[in-house]
Amino acid sequence: MSTTITADLARLDRLPRWPWSTGLLVNLGGSFFFAFFDIVVIGAALPVIITDFDVTASAAAWAVTASLLGLIVGEFAGAYLATRKSRVFTLQTALWVFSVGMLLSACAPGLGWLIVARFIAGIGTGADIAVAVTYVSEISPARMRGKITGFTTVCGYVGIAIVPILAAIVLPAFTWGWRGLFVFGALGAVLLVLTRRHMPSSPRLLAQRGEDRELSALIDQAEARVRGKIGELPPLAEPAPAEPSADSPQHTRRWVLLAAFAIAWIFYYFGNYGWLVAAPTILTQNGFGLASSLAFIAIANIGLVVGAVASYLLSDRLERKWLLIVALVAWALALAAIGTIGTQGAVATFGFVAAFTIGLVVPTFYTYTAEHFGSRMRPVSMAFTDGIGHLGAAAAPIVLIGMTMQNAFLAMAGSGLIAAVLLLRSRPTRGRTLEQLS
Repeated sequence: MSTTITADLARLDRLPRWPWSTGLLVNLGGSFFFAFFDIVVIGAALPVIITDFDVTASAAAWAVTASLLGLIVGEFAGAYLATRKSRVFTLQTALWVFSVGMLLSACAPGLGWLIVARFIAGIGTGADIAVAVTYVSEISPARMRGKITGFTTVCGYVGIAIVPILAAIVLPAFTWGWRGLFVFGALGAVLLVLTRRHMPSSPRLLAQRGEDRELSALIDQAEARVRGKIGELPPLAEPAPAEPSADSPQHTRRWVLLAAFAIAWIFYYFGNYGWLVAAPTILTQNGFGLASSLAFIAIANIGLVVGAVASYLLSDRLERKWLLIVALVAWALALAAIGTIGTQGAVATFGFVAAFTIGLVVPTFYTYTAEHFGSRMRPVSMAFTDGIGHLGAAAAPIVLIGMTMQNAFLAMAGSGLIAAVLLLRSRPTRGRTLEQLS
């Protein structure tokens, strides 16, 4: 990496404010909104789909699993495109694939069609999430990475929180209600991609490719935008060291770290998707009515948005490693309380605590994972850790649906504790540049 390129990246990292347009930030937030909406909408609709298609709960659970398997495929496909083409091209393409999958889901005449459609939608969702996390990390100044990822994830959890509210309104009232939920997601994604025409290139990708002239021009624009708002810019920090070569010991250690993060994500996503996707069916199978289950989950999931706001406020002020570990322990205790007490009040009260920790953990975990890998490895690393992690998510509905309420929630709680233990040996990252960490 040339001295000019290193200096340009240092110029970006010293900026004290978001250097791009507000419209870009809103668009990225919208991307998370519809990606997270897609992940959980099938779970809310599943009890009605079981009746509509006259299938068993175990068979219908494959529609959930198919979307999560598609998400894994999409994460790796997105990483490949993001490296070979560009982050921006991949983010635009992912939304078109997502929209097609959502429309096919809305038109499904039977379970087989729906499973295929959910797989296609999952591909778009996976590519969008993995590359969006990478892109946000790479265009954000060092002191704002956690905050910006937190903001976009706040938008994502608004997408999750709105699902049980919409479902409680349309599912009991209209036979086509679950189809309307998929149409809503498809049309929203089309609107996003039509407004996604002027996204800046990733500075880190330009640096990796040695495109120093384009990089300098891009950073000039970012500096001019911030200077116009605050005047004088802060001084430059010392240049960061170059990324290690592929045969260095540090590079080898990074592959070990990659495996450790992937395993942590597997265990965390098992419990996460157990709550977000499988919980409505678990509750209805254990004596709760559909309307009341959705209502109490809707109340609890307000915690998602509150937790994501907390991530926005705290992620750059506290060390991310310990913030994650404390939140994971709180998550496990809350789920254990739901399973042990087993009342509607427990679902709403401790569900709020559990949802709060999801809102806090996911954006912080995204940022924390991306910080450990260099520009060359970052898209693949995010695809691998988050993608392989979704194997836990894919297993959740198959394993948990059909269990007693107590056993299901205790299993989710245990997976959270294991994730916390796996992070104990990870390193601190707060306030450091991506080049220093990688």
